[in-house]
Amino acid sequence: MKIGIIHGFVGGGGGTETTLLTLIEALVENKHTVNLYTVSKPTISLPKIKVQSVFPFRLPAFGLYQRYLESKLAEKAKDDDLIVQVSGGLALPYRNDQKIIIYCHHDFRNETEKDITKYKGIWSAYYKPYYVLSQKFVNQISDKNIILVANSKFIQDSLKDRFGKDSTIVYPPVDIDAFRTSVKKEQRVLTISRYSQEKNLEFAIDTLNEIDIPYTIIGNTKTRVNELYYEDLVTRIKNHKPTGKISLMKNIGRNKVIESLMLSKVYFHASPETFGISIVESIAAGCIPIVPDNSAHKETVPFDDLRYKPDDKKDAQEKIRNAIAGNYDNLLDKLKNSISIYSKQSFKKSITELIEK
Repeated sequence: MKIGIIHGFVGGGGGTETTLLTLIEALVENKHTVNLYTVSKPTISLPKIKVQSVFPFRLPAFGLYQRYLESKLAEKAKDDDLIVQVSGGLALPYRNDQKIIIYCHHDFRNETEKDITKYKGIWSAYYKPYYVLSQKFVNQISDKNIILVANSKFIQDSLKDRFGKDSTIVYPPVDIDAFRTSVKKEQRVLTISRYSQEKNLEFAIDTLNEIDIPYTIIGNTKTRVNELYYEDLVTRIKNHKPTGKISLMKNIGRNKVIESLMLSKVYFHASPETFGISIVESIAAGCIPIVPDNSAHKETVPFDDLRYKPDDKKDAQEKIRNAIAGNYDNLLDKLKNSISIYSKQSFKKSITELIEK
């Protein structure tokens, strides 16, 4: 089968890209012909597939414009047997008889609920085309040729509630086998997160600043906005009473991330997630995860004792201290067993079966 895959930019890393690369790997292994359509030219090598890009370079800004262009890539895939939109953006098939699978990393709330009437002049012109497309997408989402795949039950339920449409759950691929749990743990806490405002890292810093234990945040700064947020967090740490226990790391190699996970006793997360690959990785590495009691965390961390009341600093601190003390170590084996459904092998099997069906 000839399959067209849509993904705006390739080379920035992250969970969405992991999903893309694992999907390509699975389709090539099953002898399908894969065509990848991107807005910017990929910055990594992608052998065995054909790549078509709108621009031969990376656009550093105009994110909304890039997402709008991404929606237009379906036209380039009009001769493919099937389209898979992997990055979770808005997309509609170019032909009426062509099916499109949309892998939903979110529930399109931001795209479909934003009020653009407050924007005037040039900003109105900037926002309007994308949100006109959003409305068109919502109006057609019930079409039988648009197949929704949810990355968690949390998203599946939200899609059903918002659009009245069923979806199939295919959990994102996690490289569980990359981690060894035989490494001796150190009394330290770790967070892995993109340096972005919605990740609530101010809360994480304020929470751990009052606990006398080493704490590290590892994250990427793909954009200038990410870099500015990172700098704000550095200033926030300096303005706290100096404890010398909190450190930030950015744009480090994958091997260093894996090493940090394997050495850390506790993994702490501060924001809601539609899935949360880093949380599953922390479990694979033998960490005790402490996460908010909301969103998909109830799936990836299926033990009430390990979930704190959202934005409740005292509750989070109590659970972190309990985890450091070893009070939750009896859950380690159960946690490890619970994540087998998130393996790369499970993802490949589920997504391939869905596509061939």
